[in-house]
Amino acid sequence: MTYHIVQVDNSRLSEFNRISISFEVHSIYDAIEDQEKITLIERPLLTSYVKDYDQLESNSPHSWSSMDTNDWGIFLALDTTDNDRPPIGGAIVIMPECTLWDLRVLPTYRHLGVGRALFKHAIEWCKQQGITTRMSIETQNTNVIACRFYAAMGARLGDIDRKAYEHNEQVKDEIRINWYIDFNS
Repeated sequence: MTYHIVQVDNSRLSEFNRISISFEVHSIYDAIEDQEKITLIERPLLTSYVKDYDQLESNSPHSWSSMDTNDWGIFLALDTTDNDRPPIGGAIVIMPECTLWDLRVLPTYRHLGVGRALFKHAIEWCKQQGITTRMSIETQNTNVIACRFYAAMGARLGDIDRKAYEHNEQVKDEIRINWYIDFNS
């Protein structure tokens, strides 16, 4: 399988609907804070479940059409052996905040380097914008797989927000975990 990453305009945001972002949750991170650092401690769950961010009304790609997406970096991973259709992965960087807001890869293409390539492409694009010296990444304590991925890609744990989702009944108990990639290190 060969693929390539392309930057697209916001007219292709609807293609994100075809790329599943669901994953199985077998464990979560408990976040322990002291004055000097944050420690993430993995806690296995008695019952696993499937998490799908697209099922959250506030996060669904359908809701993005009402947002100003003109400055976003929107990237699709396309399988060249399948005539570039449909996309096999995607990433979105929101500007001017320089926040990796969405990174997804079809389940059958996971663990093949597609996510890594999208991530590196997003970093390079952010650097080229020259707006900031770092990219932030938001994830949740329920997405242990993503946290491991970002750490392996060189992101450092920045901070957490226990109340970030308190107004959304579906995810009110989740903890937002913010990671950072420093461009100068």
